[in-house]
Amino acid sequence: MYMHCYLKYMKAVSTLIICFFAPALFAQTISGKISCDGKGIKDVVVTDGIHFAQTNHKGEYIIPMTDNASFVYLSTPAGYLPQREYSIPLFYQPIQTGKVTGYDFELKRNPYDDNTHTFMVHADAQLFKKDNLQPYNQILDDCIDFIETKKGKEIFGIDCGDLVGDKPELYPDYIRSLNRLDIPFYRVIGNHDMTLYGRSHETSYRKFEEIFGPSYYSFNKGKAHYIVLNDVFYLARDYFYAGYIEEKLLSWLETDLSYIKEGSLVFVAMHIPSRLEVGQIPFEYSNANIAGRVSNAAFLYEILKPYRAHLLTGHTHYNRNLEHSEQLFEHITAAVCGTWWQGTVCLDGTPQGYGVYEVDNDHVTWYFKSAGFPKEYQMRAYAPGSSKEYPDDVIANIWNWDVKWKVEWLENGKVMGEMIRFSMCDPAAEALCADKEKLEFKWISATPNEHMFRATVKDKNAKIEVIATDRFGNIYRANLNNNK
Repeated sequence: MYMHCYLKYMKAVSTLIICFFAPALFAQTISGKISCDGKGIKDVVVTDGIHFAQTNHKGEYIIPMTDNASFVYLSTPAGYLPQREYSIPLFYQPIQTGKVTGYDFELKRNPYDDNTHTFMVHADAQLFKKDNLQPYNQILDDCIDFIETKKGKEIFGIDCGDLVGDKPELYPDYIRSLNRLDIPFYRVIGNHDMTLYGRSHETSYRKFEEIFGPSYYSFNKGKAHYIVLNDVFYLARDYFYAGYIEEKLLSWLETDLSYIKEGSLVFVAMHIPSRLEVGQIPFEYSNANIAGRVSNAAFLYEILKPYRAHLLTGHTHYNRNLEHSEQLFEHITAAVCGTWWQGTVCLDGTPQGYGVYEVDNDHVTWYFKSAGFPKEYQMRAYAPGSSKEYPDDVIANIWNWDVKWKVEWLENGKVMGEMIRFSMCDPAAEALCADKEKLEFKWISATPNEHMFRATVKDKNAKIEVIATDRFGNIYRANLNNNK
């Protein structure tokens, strides 16, 4: 709390210094104007990734020139939209050598009330060859149908990284395909989006930034604040990386959030999950540990404490929801590519699809949308005999489960009780990954997951039904007639 107040104070002081004394204090500055319909917009936050400023009543800003800064960019205010090229929001401009003025931005008024808005979360499209485009476009067909249901309302997308699979030459195909949705998409850099074999971490994100802009930034929609962070740290050795947030990003984040009222709804999109479980586990120096989660996540949590925050991550190719605290929720989103475009389910049995988040002022609800299925398709049930360990049990995979869900089973319409949650590989994912002859990548294998449920049936000839109720009171059903 003290740190947040201190940052607000220092922000106000630094803004006054920059506005009135910048020419005397700094060798060079960057300046420009932010306007809409020719009129300046006041209090827009502008940054070069290190320094910050807010526009004055004329929409003018001025910030110090930073030697290593690549962009000047703004945190798009609520009620406005940046220009865009294809699906890429143009909230940024590359800093040009020798140019210090004229970094102007013309925003558009949002035609919709963005206090109520929807966004979809994609993760791990991981296009690694042209042949992937055909099934990718089938997923996008489902997105187009979904967007049509939101006609006349504010909707946008967030892609949580691994847009391609180490194939930057496929970025143009990715962009053209996603442009079919005709909505802005805000992108996160993933480990497979990095430029590999460079001599330092700083070289790893240059190609990504050339195409999509800064690898960390923020924007606003209604009462919600959105942040994108680069949490993939390239180790400058072959293809190795770690889940880690640099100090300059943490410092930038602290200042960015100092402009946001405490208690606000905040979304933070990253590629690598902060953690894969609730609670910190003992650190082990292994590839799975350093590359599968963010090693300094505790410091991110501390910065986010004053807010009601949701982390949006991917990377794992499975679906998982973690409630780290009452104020901090993490949504790990399953892969758009499924099993690297070799099957329609992910490693945990989650269907190919995407997350959907519906924000109404400062309230948010969410669900997972399986491509090619209605919204109500939230689980897959298996008849007894599907599990070798529990052959007499009915099994259910409820991929978007979290601790507030309730899962029951019925026999001939009678509620028999709550099902037991346990860890197991989804039978569909296991069958897909077991057929190595059909897999292009032989190392693929199903992953045991924590959203499997089982119950020992009393009457093997009964009509069995699984009922799952999510944290919002929505009820989903799966029937197993005569155990088939």
